[in-house]
Amino acid sequence: MAAFAARVRKNYCFIKCYDPYFGVTLKMSHLDEEKKIVDRNLGDEWIDWDGKNEGSPSAGKGLFLASAYAVILAVDLIAFFLVYMISPRLSLWAGWLPFVAWFVAISFGVISFVWLTQMTLTILSSRDLITLKSCIWILLDIIFAGIFRLASLFGISKDKMGNSFITAYNEISRATKPKGRKEKLLILLPRCLTKEQLKEITGLKDVYPINIHVVSGGELARKKVKELRPTAVIGVACERDLISGIRDVGKKISLIGIPNQRPEGPCKNTIIDMKELIEAIEFYVGPPAK
Repeated sequence: MAAFAARVRKNYCFIKCYDPYFGVTLKMSHLDEEKKIVDRNLGDEWIDWDGKNEGSPSAGKGLFLASAYAVILAVDLIAFFLVYMISPRLSLWAGWLPFVAWFVAISFGVISFVWLTQMTLTILSSRDLITLKSCIWILLDIIFAGIFRLASLFGISKDKMGNSFITAYNEISRATKPKGRKEKLLILLPRCLTKEQLKEITGLKDVYPINIHVVSGGELARKKVKELRPTAVIGVACERDLISGIRDVGKKISLIGIPNQRPEGPCKNTIIDMKELIEAIEFYVGPPAK
């Protein structure tokens, strides 16, 4: 028995890690998989990676939109149920309190669905149909609280859900950008891109009026945005880092996110579609001068 236990300790290790969306988890990984983890410098968002390469998730905007409607519907139903439950108690205090509670709950339900519908039509039509843009982030914060839990419930990876959100958010950025305005553009690249692509992308500074910086994480990215004060940002990263960046920066600055592709897993020799990057650059600063 002791010899068996020794072999188990030799071939397996237990890692306790924190999942930014779903809480603390406990994972067991084989040493062969551990080698895949230690041959790269994992970012904070990948601290829970188990060494398995699930490829680069790709999802259309429909996944995010369907999940958003489900989350808002669930929140509204919970609000209605709570008001229904507390209305008898409220009426003991004052006869008009149940009316006020129902008015607030119904108003929230109507407004949330109106905002969500405006956002959906903007995403699908590429036309800016959103009113009170500053308030749309209240809706997005509510949606964020539920879509990743909903994805976990149905066995959808958080990276696939994140990819769908980024696809939808890029459409909002394109639709809401002021027409005809040339932007002061900052491109933020991850350190995990292949050397060949890093060289190819940084060479675009000779063609377009852009700033390009390689950053090692969200803190340095935010520092560069604060230092350079761009009017638009193109972020290249994994879905997890892009979502954090969008939530930090997207409220104030126009932003397009380009998820990287991870043929060798996260944080090592990642690649992107150069055509997608160039299209995003020209969207903000126009075609190169001839």
